[in-house]
Amino acid sequence: MSYIKRIIKEEFSRNEYTRVIKQLLKKYVGGRPFFDALDEYIKTHDDMMVALIKGFENEHIVTSGTFGDNLYELYEQGKFKCKSITVFNGKICTKKKGVTCWYPAMVDLEDKEFIFVDDSTFSGRTIKVIDEYLKKHHNSRIKGVSVAYDGSKQKDPKVKSLYRYYDFH
Repeated sequence: MSYIKRIIKEEFSRNEYTRVIKQLLKKYVGGRPFFDALDEYIKTHDDMMVALIKGFENEHIVTSGTFGDNLYELYEQGKFKCKSITVFNGKICTKKKGVTCWYPAMVDLEDKEFIFVDDSTFSGRTIKVIDEYLKKHHNSRIKGVSVAYDGSKQKDPKVKSLYRYYDFH
């Protein structure tokens, strides 16, 4: 019986995630404390991170920052499959550095279509900066986006999210 409970507990639950977000919004109302708490929740729930990759087994994945580091670690552990995963430097927009590095170095970025995976999106600036870099330097592009939390006011049809703020508020 405990084995069955463990399997059920380890599977991602959209309802549980929605409940957690609603609790965090009540507690923090929004702003940096909300996003810090949400980010911590996402990064400590491997099942949620793997749920973001579901259906992308035959795709090239691109991500960034510490979220990307965590996702790459799950990939290395064999928790999900994809054609390739590339992690770009973090703080692309907040530090106004743009794309300065990525790993693993052996990933070929040329002439590819990528799925961008991240914990959240709002304005889409990070996606845009990475997409522009891929187009300019590698003749590649981001064709889709998968995020845990979408806080964008305008819905983008290429963004798939586990929770979209404006669908509930």
